[in-house]
Amino acid sequence: MITILIRTIIVYVVLIATLRLMGKRQLGELEITELVTTLLISEIATLPIGDPSIPVVYAVIPLITILMGEVTLSVILLKCPRLKNLASARPTVLIRHGEIDQKEMRRIRISVDELISEVRQAGIPSLLDVDYAILEQNGKISVIPRRASQPPDAQTLGLHPPENGILHALIEDGEINDYNLKRLSLDRDWLCERLAERSLQSKKVFYLGIDDCQKLYWIEKESEN
Repeated sequence: MITILIRTIIVYVVLIATLRLMGKRQLGELEITELVTTLLISEIATLPIGDPSIPVVYAVIPLITILMGEVTLSVILLKCPRLKNLASARPTVLIRHGEIDQKEMRRIRISVDELISEVRQAGIPSLLDVDYAILEQNGKISVIPRRASQPPDAQTLGLHPPENGILHALIEDGEINDYNLKRLSLDRDWLCERLAERSLQSKKVFYLGIDDCQKLYWIEKESEN
């Protein structure tokens, strides 16, 4: 028991030191190569703990080797940007000048609801206020608001505009969201009437949302060709 405890402490200290030297603070900051390295490190670190017959040095040496390899690879990728593009995905523009790139959304399998969630987390209430949204190499989405949505704001100018709240998805990629309709005390008949007023069909709508002021915002599907 004492042997296992000592082994665990040694591996734990080496593992913490290794991850600290990698220079990343959280999983969301890791790129593909770094994530693979982290998973490999965690697998190797458990070997001497689970099997007392395996010397601790058999885990420590591979950990140090992986660390040196990761640092060396990082330096090489820093010096050779072309190689970095092979090891990691390039940043992907999801919204450009307020227009959603539906083809890119489908290619990387991100739903409009996920995109709206990222926009809200960036402190922007609506897609209408977004100029650019970019999927970065570490998997995070950077959101840049429209210039008109940046300071000076209405409060600075002494204005008191109504609060529109957030957008609630009613249609996503042609599929009606019955849950949100019910939650907002609406139904399909009401939605069909709103679509008919705008000469729209649900199957041809990429996204349709409604804010707290009952204002609709929609994006029509682009042709697959």
